[in-house]
Amino acid sequence: MRITLNIGGSILAKNGELDVKLLSEIASAVKTLKRQGHLVYVVVGGGETARKYMEAGKKLHLSSSLLDEIGIWTTRLNAKLLSLLLGSEIGREVPTTIEAALEQAMHGKIPVMGGTAPGQTTDAVAALLANASGSELLIFITDVDGIYTADPKTNPEAQKILRLTTKELVKMFGHVRQKPGIKIVLDPIAVKLIDRYKLKTFVLPATDVPRLPEIVAGASHSGTTVEPVK
Repeated sequence: MRITLNIGGSILAKNGELDVKLLSEIASAVKTLKRQGHLVYVVVGGGETARKYMEAGKKLHLSSSLLDEIGIWTTRLNAKLLSLLLGSEIGREVPTTIEAALEQAMHGKIPVMGGTAPGQTTDAVAALLANASGSELLIFITDVDGIYTADPKTNPEAQKILRLTTKELVKMFGHVRQKPGIKIVLDPIAVKLIDRYKLKTFVLPATDVPRLPEIVAGASHSGTTVEPVK
């Protein structure tokens, strides 16, 4: 199976500290998936680190495009760290384009990339990569355990949605205003791409990372399943 895995930057670093244990768990799960014969593509976000740099850029009166560029470089730093944990399983460099990632995969490597261009989040990059690679499954690892009817961090009445269609996903998130450093469970551009390309998608919490090989094989998970509308 071809799988595109998007690692949300928000789960990699909190309160200024990198989650070394989680990074190791991600690397282990990805290696296991490859050993099982899956073709894996990985995209990594910038998270808290990117937001701190972008906030500094705002105070320095940088343009939105330059703020995006700062965010892109942060995602690539996170991608480089994860790629070093994967060792010989990955290519020598972090791909900066979808085409470069596909080329690495053609040589039997696991592409680990960050952002690509201003105005495009790593969520959107993951959706584009999933489509370009022919991935049968797109997995988002986030700092919440699935998709909710409202933000569960601020609304105690928010209800988790276990399963929904790509069309329903667009209704929920497809019209949220896009801006540098946006922080929602899935960004609106990615949501529209998921619907357009009919990508089966899982939105999972970090606690499910050690079980990724089992989940890909059909085991239950604690997140949300998004089913494409044919």
